[in-house]
Amino acid sequence: MTCSGGEPGVEQVDLTGDVGVSTISQVTTVPLDDAAVRDRVDGPAPVDDDRPAPAERGGRRVVAGPARPPARWRLLARWKASGRRVLPGIMYPVALYAFWRLAQLAVSVYLGGTPGHSAFFYDSEHYLRIMHRGYGQPRWMMPSHAFFPAVSWLGWPIWKLSNSDLVTVHVVATATGVAAFIAVWGVSKAWRDEVVARRAVLLFALFPSSLFLWAFYSEGLFVALGAGAVWADRRGRRGIATALLVGIGATRSIGILIPVVLILARVIRQRRIDRWCFAYAAAGLSSFVAVLAVMRAQVGDPLGFMKVQKDWGRSLSAPWTTVMQGYQNLWPRKGTVMVPALVARNFDLWCVAIVLLAIGYAAFSRRDRFPMETWMLGAAMILLPLCSTVLASFNRFVFADWIIFPVYASAIGRLPRGWRIVSMSAIAVALLLTSYALIGRFSVGRFIG
Repeated sequence: MTCSGGEPGVEQVDLTGDVGVSTISQVTTVPLDDAAVRDRVDGPAPVDDDRPAPAERGGRRVVAGPARPPARWRLLARWKASGRRVLPGIMYPVALYAFWRLAQLAVSVYLGGTPGHSAFFYDSEHYLRIMHRGYGQPRWMMPSHAFFPAVSWLGWPIWKLSNSDLVTVHVVATATGVAAFIAVWGVSKAWRDEVVARRAVLLFALFPSSLFLWAFYSEGLFVALGAGAVWADRRGRRGIATALLVGIGATRSIGILIPVVLILARVIRQRRIDRWCFAYAAAGLSSFVAVLAVMRAQVGDPLGFMKVQKDWGRSLSAPWTTVMQGYQNLWPRKGTVMVPALVARNFDLWCVAIVLLAIGYAAFSRRDRFPMETWMLGAAMILLPLCSTVLASFNRFVFADWIIFPVYASAIGRLPRGWRIVSMSAIAVALLLTSYALIGRFSVGRFIG
């Protein structure tokens, strides 16, 4: 009996008769399972040497050996050991949002803010003006058509029903804030796993600029639609992704880049253009073109939003020019247009390193691989703010560049347990202290971004 090579996964056996007058050759095929094929190619699998398995996709390490029951005082661990889950699925980001919102509200009131009207400062005034008047009768300085109107359009029917700016602002801020928390959790889980998703949305809540989620700003809607569309695309729900991309082009001028990145990644993977590429393009362009049409009708110029950026001191520049301006703005000169509170100016500079490190890790990490659209989205969402001459408000733009949260969550998850606890604790303390300072300034009307 002899074995000969052939089709992978099939063993060919040659059975011959007795040596003599005639021999009858018969070939019988015996299928092999995948383990047998791997054994023939790579040799037998090594025996278990009781070493812990590597962390899966940025999550917790699986420790071999019999599990020991948790101590009596570890109530949460005993709850998990019994097979129950703490805030399973979507309940986690929703519960985290509720706790985060109440905590930030308490800090805001304690530091001199009001429970309702602290959400009306700065850019909120522009979005309210667009909701009431559109782009008509623009102000001569810093006009409202510098802002895209999606959040104002979302609030308009609520304002018509309630006839209350206060109700409108907080209903929109709450709905978009919850949706943003869920979307960041969902896309992180699609890219990695549940452990990384929970850590990512926790970092999202801890980030100091998350305070803009309870103001009448566009951050919540931008993150909810963008991260939600990427999440849906990753799970194969391309109809939902298309629906979410319909609104993304009206949230911000860079919103149109989200479908562009998804289309580019899709073409690279499949090496062809399919119908969903056209669907994503049409969805993203629909709202963007609608904004241009409204500006043409009410302002007289479809590109009016670009031509008023000089009122904020912004123009296209090299990224190092913007960073240098942010550093020089620590000691602002007389006549400087954008001068946030000192803590915000310092945080803007830190955010340059925060976002660039995350994009670089997503692009070049070999042990912790992310989908190609991760770093592409990160670069697309931050490139224009980084090349706008002025670094003021950069912390807000980095917060809206939501890919940084699953990236950092996954990177932290690959650390040994002790280092993971130390790093998360240090990050949490730094972010909480900065949040306390920013909330205090914003709640009393100081400009922070």
